[in-house]
Amino acid sequence: MEGGPGRTPDLLHFRALDAIFRLGSLTAAGQELALSQPALSKSLALLRRYYGDDLFTRHKQGMRPTALTRRLAPGVAQVLQLVDRDLRAQAGFDPRLSSRVFKISCTEVGAIHFMPRLMAQVRELAPAVRWEVAPLAGEATAALLASGDLDLALGAFTGLGPQVQSQALYEARHACLVREHHPRIGSQLSLQQFCSEHHVVASLSDASHAYSGVEQAIVRVAGEAAITLRVHSLLIAPYIVARSDHVFTATEHVAQQLAALPGLRVLPCPLELPAISVHQYWHARYADDPAILWLRDLIARTFIETK
Repeated sequence: MEGGPGRTPDLLHFRALDAIFRLGSLTAAGQELALSQPALSKSLALLRRYYGDDLFTRHKQGMRPTALTRRLAPGVAQVLQLVDRDLRAQAGFDPRLSSRVFKISCTEVGAIHFMPRLMAQVRELAPAVRWEVAPLAGEATAALLASGDLDLALGAFTGLGPQVQSQALYEARHACLVREHHPRIGSQLSLQQFCSEHHVVASLSDASHAYSGVEQAIVRVAGEAAITLRVHSLLIAPYIVARSDHVFTATEHVAQQLAALPGLRVLPCPLELPAISVHQYWHARYADDPAILWLRDLIARTFIETK
């Protein structure tokens, strides 16, 4: 990566620019690229000569990009992503040998539903593959899939844009979670009872996820006053329900997962709610990536037509 007078930057130099821009640190960029700091500094010096610009200035907070760097960085990142995609496609993907990190976005309960079965599947198929589960990213989901910062999103999303492709996995109907010794609810839950009880809802930060429709449906039939508690996580709700008379409405697989906690039971939901179609989502840019194809096939074989 050493440059000389008049030398044109190559791909490795632009990798250095991209890493410094993203990480804001020569040290962190060098660690990511497995380069010494002197080698990275020489690459940065070549880029500075080529563009006639400092590109980065030192501050207490790290390496701050100049206006030119901020204009260059998105195009550089896109080119690097395209090159890396093509290189991976040429190299293929062998799950038995790969140590790739797959990054998946889903709800907390989605992770409880999906990840144990995936881990059981890959124990023999891909023993060195590693996994990261990211929280829902809202409107940023499409951009994260496009950049490669996410490989897949799992759930029921809307409005991700035409470049995000998907495959249906299963239909999820709804159920209600109540405590075992609820004073008014026995083995059945009528719509009249449902409307007269207090409800806890999980107001997820990602409004693009179909779960947000549950709260709206409860308000339509029972009124705003029926919702007496909002929480920010699906995993908080069962602890509330187990020690109160609240009702929590969720998809069947979510309710069944949460009912594993003591003192809870699941009842059919009397409210007419459309089933949620759970999909896996990926960006068209990576539709032919061998690793993503393998992951998509694994998830499809594991979860299609199951609940």
